[in-house]
Amino acid sequence: MGLIIDVLKNFFTKPFTRRYPKEKLQPFDKFRGRLIYLPKKCIGCMKCARNCPSHSINFHKKGDIDFDMGQCIYCGLCVDICPVGAIIWSQEFEFSNKDKKTFREVRD
Repeated sequence: MGLIIDVLKNFFTKPFTRRYPKEKLQPFDKFRGRLIYLPKKCIGCMKCARNCPSHSINFHKKGDIDFDMGQCIYCGLCVDICPVGAIIWSQEFEFSNKDKKTFREVRD
């Protein structure tokens, strides 16, 4: 009998979770989303590529870096070690796709 009462009580209460596709989630301030690379700020020190534990950063030359977000573990070492702030976090988290080319970095 107690189970039926619980079911009826929960049927008329507001759900604790969000209805995700219809209600968009607002990430927290320090959320680690997609990386944004600012090539105009880059000084070419290569600290980001040397300190990446997943080897998801390929440094070609100053201002030309490839980020493989499919391989990235979102540790934040590249953001923390960049002396000029050329790599920053975005609030974007909805980037699931079947095409691997869409996991490359966003440039501003």
